[in-house]
Amino acid sequence: MRYQHFSSPSETAKSKVRSALTNNILPQGLAPQPTAQLKKSELTVPAAQEIIYKFFISHINHSLSEVVLQHFKNIFIELIPPPNQKLIQALHTIIEFDSQREFNNLFKRCCYILLNNWITQREYQLGRDLIKIISDKTLSEPHRDNCLKILRVWLTNFARSKDYEDLKLCVLKYADYQPVPNHWASRYQPYLLAAQYLDAKNTPEERQTARLLSQQLKDKYKFDLAMYTSRSQSGASQVKNYHNPTLLGDEALRLIKIILVNRGSFSYRSLANVFLSQSQNITYKQFKESLIKYLFEYDEKLSLTDIYQQLINSLDDFHPENHEETLTTALHLRTGNYLIKCLTVENSGEPTSLFLLFATKLNPLILAIIILKIILISPHSRTYLELCCARLIQYYQDNSAAECLWLINFLEVCQIALTIYGENVQYNLVNMSDTPQEEQLFIDLNNCRVFSQQKPIKKDKD
Repeated sequence: MRYQHFSSPSETAKSKVRSALTNNILPQGLAPQPTAQLKKSELTVPAAQEIIYKFFISHINHSLSEVVLQHFKNIFIELIPPPNQKLIQALHTIIEFDSQREFNNLFKRCCYILLNNWITQREYQLGRDLIKIISDKTLSEPHRDNCLKILRVWLTNFARSKDYEDLKLCVLKYADYQPVPNHWASRYQPYLLAAQYLDAKNTPEERQTARLLSQQLKDKYKFDLAMYTSRSQSGASQVKNYHNPTLLGDEALRLIKIILVNRGSFSYRSLANVFLSQSQNITYKQFKESLIKYLFEYDEKLSLTDIYQQLINSLDDFHPENHEETLTTALHLRTGNYLIKCLTVENSGEPTSLFLLFATKLNPLILAIIILKIILISPHSRTYLELCCARLIQYYQDNSAAECLWLINFLEVCQIALTIYGENVQYNLVNMSDTPQEEQLFIDLNNCRVFSQQKPIKKDKD
């Protein structure tokens, strides 16, 4: 395959690279030579960017993935585009415009066009190769070509940006690639990716890539947890080679049993269904009153705490002007989101007073169960919960794991609770004791086994 070197036909000592481009960036002795005289382009920057986007979109649909990666390297790293006059002119336009911001927009979106395709095809190694190509290219070797020097400066600046950190987050699929080894926050990628795909400022490709990868990571955790509960209880497992996807060790299985134990004659899902059926055609004020009872049902001790009263006060202050109106779906969702916000993090990113009360006084399981109850009656609030968890992680990420132990335990418990009450999986707790359950004063969890099964996916009606 023939490639055309993207260098200028002539250089002049009178041309100068703008000082803002290279200040405090290039190593000593590698200051750029005068910029090459480029032929004035008739393309606008958005039009030039669109030509390059379409080039990659076309090739991911018609070329091998390895070939597309080589095109990316040739164009953005070596500045050797294929013999395509429109593409060459588009690259001239981008460099001629001399804007780090416009280059970042172009470069980032092209990266996500490729990653989106590779993640869909589960070709994760290519994502790692892409990151390696970017990180390996430094300014350590001088180049005579001024356009290439400009490109290297832009690449170096990009590699120091938050955009690059977000890009690396999307390739952290497996433990064999960890830019920040053993950092506790890297374990909670689905939450961090949620913040990425919910940010309207990100490109459509970036948001789609983050959404795909987040879902794949959640599906993998769901599968690993189901396999763990099955194999860890199997008497045939002479060697404990089963993978525990949690950080809770052997306590994880007991925790699952505690979450699955019925409250009275109801499971948490049954309680949620009863609440929803009783919430039809009632006023918003009546809904709030029932909601508090639902959240604190079967937990009298918690209803005597400051947390209980503070949550009541917060709920009373939320949309009081709608108290006499009939409850609507939109108001239901906003209330679920509001409660999650009250229990986790402010819009500023700081933990709420309620979250800090839980963290200092109570077991993280209690907060996780309250949040689970909210999600069971307001499933669409799950996305907002993931965003709030991401904000908590980002707030504490500079602290050590030891300093964040309560938060880590909460995230682990919450992840387990939401997984075992997921949409397409069913977990059941079965009492294996010979004594009939109605004759037992309490359930001995040691005599119980957890069974999980896939639930059929409900198809939308035509």
